Amino acid sequence: MNRLNSSRRDFLKGALAAGGIVATSRLPLHARGNFEQLSLAYAHINAGAEKPFSVLHISDTHLTFANPDEPESVQHYRRLRTELFGERQYEALKDSIRWAKINADYLIHTGDLMDFVSDGNLIAVQEAFGPGAGNIFGSIGNHEYWAPVEPRLSNAECFSRCSKAYPYNLHFGSQVINGVNFVSIDDALDDVSQDQVEAFAREVKKGLPIILLMHVPFPTPRIVEATRKYWKWNSKFRNETPKPIAFGKRGQEFIKYLKSEPLLKGILAGHQHITVEERFSPTAVQYLVAGNFAFAGREVLFT
Repeated sequence: MNRLNSSRRDFLKGALAAGGIVATSRLPLHARGNFEQLSLAYAHINAGAEKPFSVLHISDTHLTFANPDEPESVQHYRRLRTELFGERQYEALKDSIRWAKINADYLIHTGDLMDFVSDGNLIAVQEAFGPGAGNIFGSIGNHEYWAPVEPRLSNAECFSRCSKAYPYNLHFGSQVINGVNFVSIDDALDDVSQDQVEAFAREVKKGLPIILLMHVPFPTPRIVEATRKYWKWNSKFRNETPKPIAFGKRGQEFIKYLKSEPLLKGILAGHQHITVEERFSPTAVQYLVAGNFAFAGREVLFT
């Protein structure tokens, strides 16, 4: 694991304590850094780590590659969605990987790495996350379940193809970093399974502080409000009751349980393409990060 440079760690602590914002837009051209196009937020989670470390959290890259021999339905979505996401998604991903290798200890991606399942996208994932990419962990998104081919691949077939390309377990995974247990869970279809709930309970028995990684965020008032404003469902709704993300019965029970679990120290999620945070429980804040396709990310310092 890369060691976090002590001067950078001290700088992050100082900036976070002072509520500082790191920006380079006013610097003269010759003084700008190599990552000028990245737009990064910062956070600090006091999780009880054995020693300080940091991760770069990104989500929603929405890669849109397709091989020339893939069906016209895939080519159509390649053209349409590439234009929609700005045509620079792979560049944003590679910049993020490079930033994490230089400045952080881990890269965490919380889903929608690809916009649809295609041969071209699967190859791009393997190339980006291959040897030399550094320490990578994460979760699956809802777009990893989408395949624009005729006949369309089933959810299970999409999951199987992605599982072979991604360097981490897409259904449920655990990675301990300096005494902090990062647990990833597939909630991309707005619910969790019984075996995932049972697997999480086994992680709790380890007695380590837990950071939960998932794609779809749990509904909390501020996050729901920010989501509705961003997607223009209704920007002036302060007298209305925000509509929550619809988790199933098991998901609702899981949320209730998590709110009372003292080992849960934070939640990293994406899906909504916005950077926002809100307290989820007495011991945990939920952090959403904006779309990586727009060069967004958040560096999180753990102590």
